[in-house]
Amino acid sequence: MTMPPSSPPSSPQIALTMKHETGNSMVDSTRTNSEYDSNVITICNIRDPTTSIVLSKQYTDTVGSRWRLNVYPKGNNTNQRYLSTYVELCDGIAGRYQYTVELLHDDVTRQVKFQSEDHFQVGEIRGYQKFIHVRRLLEEGYLSEDGSILIRLSIRPATLALRCQYQEEYQTLKEDKLRTQFNGQLNQLQSREKNLLDENASLQSLVYPEYASNIFVVRNFTALRQAQEDICSDNAYDDLGCCWRLIVYANGDKEGRDEWLSVYLRLLEGIPGSYEYCVELLHNDAAKTVKMEGTQSFDIQERFGWTRFARLDWICANGFVNEEHDALYFRFSLRPPNYKAKCEYQQLLRVEAKRECELLRRELIPAYSTMTYTLRNFSDMQRKDNFVYSDPLIDDLGFCWRLLIYPNGHSEGRGNHLTVYLVLFEGVSASRFEYRVELLHPGNPTANIKMEGVNVFKLKKIWGWPQFIHHERLQEEGYLDQTTDTLELRLSMCPPDIKLKCSYQQEFIRKLKENQK
Repeated sequence: MTMPPSSPPSSPQIALTMKHETGNSMVDSTRTNSEYDSNVITICNIRDPTTSIVLSKQYTDTVGSRWRLNVYPKGNNTNQRYLSTYVELCDGIAGRYQYTVELLHDDVTRQVKFQSEDHFQVGEIRGYQKFIHVRRLLEEGYLSEDGSILIRLSIRPATLALRCQYQEEYQTLKEDKLRTQFNGQLNQLQSREKNLLDENASLQSLVYPEYASNIFVVRNFTALRQAQEDICSDNAYDDLGCCWRLIVYANGDKEGRDEWLSVYLRLLEGIPGSYEYCVELLHNDAAKTVKMEGTQSFDIQERFGWTRFARLDWICANGFVNEEHDALYFRFSLRPPNYKAKCEYQQLLRVEAKRECELLRRELIPAYSTMTYTLRNFSDMQRKDNFVYSDPLIDDLGFCWRLLIYPNGHSEGRGNHLTVYLVLFEGVSASRFEYRVELLHPGNPTANIKMEGVNVFKLKKIWGWPQFIHHERLQEEGYLDQTTDTLELRLSMCPPDIKLKCSYQQEFIRKLKENQK
């Protein structure tokens, strides 16, 4: 698989700089268990005398374990005459693995290759202290013009039986994590519902709701003013379970900048509605305390407050700033405006808790969102060297996905391969998703070519396979429907777990609300 460039193409010329491969070339999911999971890694700053260690990006093998390569350009353990390389198991299944580390060269006869078999624990490294002499590295053409080298790291379980065992262990581990997350969230919701029931009983004796108060200390006030930064309180929960946050702009916000202290309240989660508030800037002399209070209608994630809460020169001159700690002290208090409103909010929270509990039960493992796309006039597009975007796949989060297809190939697949990329057009950038891209066989579903795994997708940046399938194989094995000159592709996407799905959904809703303002 190939890492993406910075943006989707407006023309077929795009530079792709790294590739993830199985063995030495792109293959489909029917590969044999004897093949390595390989990754070609670019190691930069080899000539830089200040570089002591270079850590590659982590990549995930087919078992599910995550690996990376640690390179010491000046050697490890003070031996500066040799470049050292070590393989690290970052996360996954401990066990016995075979690994190969190859230093690539334009002349294949000069490539340096070490192969070993070791037992790995998570966090342990194995490798070669004397991988290659530094002088040989510098003088024999291993370095590119920008001072970088290419190393191919290949890893596989030591035996076929171990591969199957590790895959089963990883699946069990993944299921246990999902189950633990689900049970934790379910217990929180059940506890929250119980607390709401208890609170409902105690409300019978209340004539008027009490304030839920929180103290917020703004430390390093002077430094915050100079940096013109804002600071937020920790999440504060009232007795209904609503989550609030106080936001302070030490040097002012908007029209209050440089002259006024600006303060805002925000309802992060809970029940939108009318609340009484009281925000106080505290002073040792209670008579000097600055207080803002009233009743306001709050919506989720929308802030309310004052760009001109108090003049900064007045605050500094009248002893509000604690000189010993360079800090301001705030107290913010909230409550529903009356007993009836509190009972209504409580009932709404109970209904919401039951709804979320039911959703968690139904969505222990998120389901794939799937779309099938028919690529028409394949031969004509191949001759014209064009590319095409598939119809959009709108998943159940509202994210928009498309396939970017080059019938005549792109990058290293140009002229002899079908190239397929995956693009996140709308959603939350840097989202981690499970993907499945399939080339469907018209007459034999068991022959479908399937690419699947997990990847982090950035907004409007392409990612995929320059060498998805060779043109000869398309013709000879019947993937191209000769009668209609069409190819059928199927795209399936879903977040890997419920926690991420909920997080992406909240962030996407927040973005949509901001765009509507």
